[in-house]
Amino acid sequence: MMHRLALSLGLVAGPTACSVLLDFEECEVDEQCEAGGQCTAGRCRAAEAQSIEVIGPITEDTTWEAPNTYVLDAVVYVEPGVTLTIRSGTQIRGREGSALIVQSGATLIARGTEFDPIVFTSDKPERSRVAGDWGGVALLGRAPVNVAGAVLEGVDEADRVAFGGSDATWSCGVLEYVRVEFAGFAIKQDEELNGLTLAGCGSGTLVSHVQVHYGLDDGIEVFGGAVNLRNIVVTRAQDDSIDWDLGWVGAAQFVVAQQDPEGDNGFEGSNNGDDADAVPRSSPRFYNVTLVGSGSTGSQRAMTLKEGTAGTMQNLVMIGHPLEGIDIKDAATVARLQAGELVLSNAMMFDIGPEGTTYFPSLEDETEIMVDDERDDDEGFDESAFFTAASTVVLGVDPGLPAPFDLEAPVWVPLGDAPLQAGGAPSGTPFDGFDELAAYAGAFEPATAAPWTANWTRFPRD
Repeated sequence: MMHRLALSLGLVAGPTACSVLLDFEECEVDEQCEAGGQCTAGRCRAAEAQSIEVIGPITEDTTWEAPNTYVLDAVVYVEPGVTLTIRSGTQIRGREGSALIVQSGATLIARGTEFDPIVFTSDKPERSRVAGDWGGVALLGRAPVNVAGAVLEGVDEADRVAFGGSDATWSCGVLEYVRVEFAGFAIKQDEELNGLTLAGCGSGTLVSHVQVHYGLDDGIEVFGGAVNLRNIVVTRAQDDSIDWDLGWVGAAQFVVAQQDPEGDNGFEGSNNGDDADAVPRSSPRFYNVTLVGSGSTGSQRAMTLKEGTAGTMQNLVMIGHPLEGIDIKDAATVARLQAGELVLSNAMMFDIGPEGTTYFPSLEDETEIMVDDERDDDEGFDESAFFTAASTVVLGVDPGLPAPFDLEAPVWVPLGDAPLQAGGAPSGTPFDGFDELAAYAGAFEPATAAPWTANWTRFPRD
């Protein structure tokens, strides 16, 4: 059955089906019952699954829970001062033109579990879903950004989507064991929303075990703030897997990005396109990252760094990017590298090429680097500066990923005998969940039988 949630004021009543007893458990409140259960007359009973349309702004604290399905019928805003709680196992489906936007001052608490994740997906039937079926999820907060008057692109109602402020610890809420699929609808022409947007979210925000799959624009875009990310999967983004700008100063650990043949960069990092030296300067820290291109097809780079971004990237595996591994754009970004503020260390690159900063597996000299001077956009900077004799970047060693390019059943955990030479103990300011013992290259410890992606991730084709 279909109900409508109008302006978050309640559900329209509909017919009630018979309930089923859940092991005849005694209870006093719903929370004592299994997920989705209701306490009725002192007994836990299974709630009837309903399909509920969400058609307006959420103006009061609201809870969505399984087994119900919530259908976004428009751009749905969670208004300032309001908390939207989504319980484990709940599915949210987006129709064309819809999105969920948590305004600055509002909070989203979406806490799934390994075996019962929360899923945001297309409202179209399976086998007919495509990237861009709906808009995606955006969390806006009040942490610092490096531009005045920042508003979320791709949305008509600019007064609702301002973000940024002075509280670096600001919490936009919780995203834990969450999947976002088939998002990226262009609400405004040529301005698609991302699968997940984090804008002005501070270090109090928890983003852990999140997958963004098959989005039309970027998988995850971070606009400023100090949000930290951990256990992140981005698969088949049609643009960049992870994009940052406007002064992001957070950190990320255990990240895997598998690019679609139609995609662009694994990472695209910027500071500010209008003022490359704006502060706070983008300077994220990445540890234990696996960036997977599409192999022999497409034109992806592992990363493009531009517009004055700084950053630290340690313990990476980069494999199968047909165009190039690293592209530094513009003099402002070169200056960050030369100042020691943009660092790549303890990394492995394999099967990268055939243009740009390149490894050719067929060359006898497995450390040879080539730069295409015809595409000079960095005043002649030679990216081979990343690969000096003192560099901890290893070229030409197969990291031993069993099925990195498989789009429906990927395997990214290195084999037990994989020669992962580049790992080093992560360093720097700890954050929630930071693992300083993960002294290996890539997002997965070799020969792990149950990787952190098990059970909650999915890779549907359509």
